[in-house]
Amino acid sequence: MTIRDAEFNPNDLQKALLGYDPTPLESALIDWTKANWAMAARGQVYARKEAEETISGVQGIYEDESKLVLQIATRISIAQRELMCRGIAAVLPEYLAETYGLLPKGVEPPTEEK
Repeated sequence: MTIRDAEFNPNDLQKALLGYDPTPLESALIDWTKANWAMAARGQVYARKEAEETISGVQGIYEDESKLVLQIATRISIAQRELMCRGIAAVLPEYLAETYGLLPKGVEPPTEEK
């Protein structure tokens, strides 16, 4: 094995595994979800019925404790999904307007005052 003198230039897979600089959209979503994480905590409470329905067909779980662990994991996943959907709805319109000048139908672009 030899040590290379060349500068490390990672390929796409290495960049994905080693980390990368988040885009402005990713940063905005991360910041929004951090600020609104309590929605996910509340969502875990409200996702009980959906979690029960989701795991109702799972086979091979015979202990109540195992079933409860699976249900809690499912509730967490559902709450995370809901939080991300809300984050996208909150962040994406502004990002699209600033980045591409796209506005929702019926919304007039702001006029510049001189």
